[in-house]
Amino acid sequence: MAAKVLHFLSLSFFLIHFSTAFTPQDNYLINCGSSINTLVVQNRYFTGDSSEDGSSLLSKGKSISLTNPIPSSNSSELYGTARVFTSDSSYKFNIKNVGFHLVRLHFSPFSYGDYDLKNAIFVVSANGNSLLSNFSAQFTMLKEFILMVNRKELEILFTPTRDSSFAYVNAIEVFSAPKDFIIDEGITLISPNGIQDFKQNISSKILEIVHRINVGGSKLIPFNDTLWRNWIPDEDFLVLKSAAKIAKTIHPPNYQPGGATREIAPDNVYMTAQQMNIDNLTSNFMFNITWDFPVRAEDSLHFVRLHFCDIVSIALQTLYFNVYINGIIAYKDLDLSTLAFHELASPIFVDFVVQSSVNTNVVRISVGPSDLSNSFRKNAILNGVEIMKIVNPLGSEKKVKTKNIWILVGSVGGGSFVLSLAILSTLLVLKCRRRKPEPTRVESTGWTPVRVNGGSSHGTLLEGAVICYESQVETDENFVNRALPRFIPTIHSSSAGVEGDIDEVSSEITTSGVFSQLITNEGR
Repeated sequence: MAAKVLHFLSLSFFLIHFSTAFTPQDNYLINCGSSINTLVVQNRYFTGDSSEDGSSLLSKGKSISLTNPIPSSNSSELYGTARVFTSDSSYKFNIKNVGFHLVRLHFSPFSYGDYDLKNAIFVVSANGNSLLSNFSAQFTMLKEFILMVNRKELEILFTPTRDSSFAYVNAIEVFSAPKDFIIDEGITLISPNGIQDFKQNISSKILEIVHRINVGGSKLIPFNDTLWRNWIPDEDFLVLKSAAKIAKTIHPPNYQPGGATREIAPDNVYMTAQQMNIDNLTSNFMFNITWDFPVRAEDSLHFVRLHFCDIVSIALQTLYFNVYINGIIAYKDLDLSTLAFHELASPIFVDFVVQSSVNTNVVRISVGPSDLSNSFRKNAILNGVEIMKIVNPLGSEKKVKTKNIWILVGSVGGGSFVLSLAILSTLLVLKCRRRKPEPTRVESTGWTPVRVNGGSSHGTLLEGAVICYESQVETDENFVNRALPRFIPTIHSSSAGVEGDIDEVSSEITTSGVFSQLITNEGR
């Protein structure tokens, strides 16, 4: 009887867990080259593009479907077929929800007849913007992109190069991202010259996932993530493993309104961290934990998102530390208690754009103690890292509109001055109505604005300066009217893609012991 009750409770938790998962408004999962109407992969339903339901997505060009004659028993069923394009060919997806979308392209080469997919070299673009150039896959590979779709259709085009007579793809995922998944405001640019505000809109860029790291934890597969992402452990990226010590908790994150959500990163990312290993030290606490993440030397611009959740402190206002990127102090005296709404174990994230030096093949991230820390409680933590290559800038509608306004006014002259003035006044009124309230600067000591979701806003200041913003902003945009203490970073120098099979089983399925017993017989 007890076993039946436990099974019922476990099943109930299982259903509740997945009933609250994110459901994208746009959700296309395509099993390319397959005639099977529905293929279930990790509770997700992929439609064959040769089936009745999926064939309408193929838009133009010449293509054939191939089946792997020697499928691997360890490989996903998605990689058993491929769509091969012998000319410029595309898929077209109707978009219901204009905004950020995730696009995943699966490649797993095999040989069939005259086609050896390892020899394919091709270009992939989305609505005319390049995703992959002269691309070739020698092993199973997943390419993931985040891009703004600002029209009601997304066309993904495959173009063979002159050096290759064909292109191919095994599977495609296109689905809408949650609201506020990426926000333009409050992003700091880290460059060899120091720090400053990132003045462009990140929404005008295409982002390609390079690294997604579960710091202090195990590998997480799509089953563990409401956005079906892969996260890998950080151990191989630590510069000095003895400097770090894993921190874990069995309690789920204390999510707060306006902070990070499960769609930003799954529970398991925020339930583990690396912290300073001070067990064998007696007096010297002044060292950093450092990770080196490989990037291509020719890719100099990256979007970096750092995840934090204070699972190590026993009281508020006891954890202060510094964050360094490429040897430059990116965030000085980071105070998680304040940023996380005065709650412990409350997840936040901070976004940066990192411009690396020429021929630099790593992005180096470090965390270390702050001078504000109690001498007996110095510590620093990091829970997760995402590094994305900024692939291709898109056009800016705002710049075009602004230019057109001044062309219009400049073309009106002489006797039309009154008409010109009226038009200009109307345009300025409309522009002011659309503009969000600007923050007002006031003098203060040791305060600076902080975005509620955990992203940071750095003023463009001289070294050592501090300011405070007070403003009223729209509450339905997940912002609030508040000022939070933090020091402006000062500039110092210091010396200091997802690949593989998506069916790999994770050793850490969930944060609940009851749910874990449903999946395995051992629990946690």
